[in-house]
Amino acid sequence: MIFRRIIVNAIFVGVITGCLLSLVQFVGVSPIIFAAEAYEVEEPAVGAGHHHEAGTPDHHDTEAWAPEDGGERTSYSILANILASIGFSAVILSLMSQFQFQLQGVSQLNLLKGGLWGLAGFIAFFVAPGIGLPPEIPGVEAAALENRQSWWLLAVIATAVGMAVLAFSPIKYKVTGVIAIALPHVIGAPHMQGPEFSHPDPIAVKALTELHHQFIVASGVTNFIFWIVLGLSSAWVLNKRVLKELNDNVTAPT
Repeated sequence: MIFRRIIVNAIFVGVITGCLLSLVQFVGVSPIIFAAEAYEVEEPAVGAGHHHEAGTPDHHDTEAWAPEDGGERTSYSILANILASIGFSAVILSLMSQFQFQLQGVSQLNLLKGGLWGLAGFIAFFVAPGIGLPPEIPGVEAAALENRQSWWLLAVIATAVGMAVLAFSPIKYKVTGVIAIALPHVIGAPHMQGPEFSHPDPIAVKALTELHHQFIVASGVTNFIFWIVLGLSSAWVLNKRVLKELNDNVTAPT
């Protein structure tokens, strides 16, 4: 029963926060991406003056599908944001309810604690991985995708575990939380050697560098708003639509 309530309410919170995230991205983030895309240099076709070293995977053999600019691209972005928000909502609601039941019993979770949960999500999913791998605009020379994904996942999991240890474990174990948070950064994020941008024009590189700095700030603000609203919304629905029903069932006469 509690699982069903969590999933239903995760969908409710995810749709709202996903639409909010899309709106904030459209206002603050998308213009920077579009401006950076104007500087993208088309790669030469394979076999037409393009030298390809043996043993190196060719990323231009087939053109990857992408939604058309305009309404199709916007619709897919909104859908992706909503689906991701539903997943994040399910995770944070599950953790909130689990810790409430185990540590405090069936009690109310105030909005301040909900905001702190959202702040923890922001730190785990954006700040910690962003220290090693800042958000990237089109045109950035980046390391292999699988290496970046692996390090990003390590940073998120290690940070989340470390913060949980710091927040809920006995004091003698808290140093373990600090070690967990530091571990991904000790290992180091994967980076390409060489210039940050491949564009041959120094003026374009200067413009892209400025856009990249703007993009990091805009992405940070956008993610901060999203996670705080997600935490507050999750705390609200947990009180009004999950714990309240559970309390009513517990106190109902038999």
